[in-house]
Amino acid sequence: MNRILNNAVALDGIELYNYDSTRKEVEKLYCKYRAYKIKEDIISKRIKSSLSLDNLGIFSTTISDPTGSKVEQLQRYSDFIELIEKTYQAFSSELTPDEKIIYKKTLLNNMPDNEVMELLCLSNNTSYFNRKKSCYIKVARWFDLEVYKDNNI
Repeated sequence: MNRILNNAVALDGIELYNYDSTRKEVEKLYCKYRAYKIKEDIISKRIKSSLSLDNLGIFSTTISDPTGSKVEQLQRYSDFIELIEKTYQAFSSELTPDEKIIYKKTLLNNMPDNEVMELLCLSNNTSYFNRKKSCYIKVARWFDLEVYKDNNI
């Protein structure tokens, strides 16, 4: 269990964090990430399409330059996605193997907890949720999203 909360999040130090608020912040960030991944894919397909509704100015912010608008949107989405992915690459060594699976399945793919538990072969809810809690707090710390119980920290 101590390995779960290693790397600056001591076992008893986890009590410093308001887990529910921290979890919500992390989930909001990754909900945005998943939405941006979808948008990036849609825009990329529209750019490659020879016959596009953008030619009518429907999706662009400026009717005179629909292609430029798509490129700007795509760049904004790509920059955010790249930030999330590079941050993971930089800090993923802090996660245990189980936490990496939890990260990829719950945060990146929004898989339900019961399916992730089954994937990890964990029948004990407490064991799974301790790993998930540790994962989410570590990820929150990467993005400065952690919420402390004491608001003076």
